Amino acid sequence: MKLLAQDFYFYNNEVYKAISKFTPDGWFTDLEKVEPSIRIFGTQEQIDKALDDYIKLTSLNLNEVYDFQAEPKGSECYERTKRRYGEEEAIKYNNTVKNKLKEYKEKYNKLSNNLALITTI
Repeated sequence: MKLLAQDFYFYNNEVYKAISKFTPDGWFTDLEKVEPSIRIFGTQEQIDKALDDYIKLTSLNLNEVYDFQAEPKGSECYERTKRRYGEEEAIKYNNTVKNKLKEYKEKYNKLSNNLALITTI
């Protein structure tokens, strides 16, 4: 049973954030589109089921999916991060991902319902 995490990004379906600012005439000035995104942690079968359930509940359309994982040295993603921000930042990012995955695994192991974890990102 391999545990993994995947990030899912959805089209916003014209959903907007709450409004907090008005012009003197009463017009909204800070409408922002919501970019819904979630991270699901569990087995691949649990992730697939959780994603299907989430889509049915929200009626959102899936846009992109990424694996949330530490990138090995030499991989395309690792090398791109290293070129842009330096090797220290690439290592720091990988450590952050490893710590998050460890945290998710601890929470997952505490559950007794055999379901995936879902969190916003």
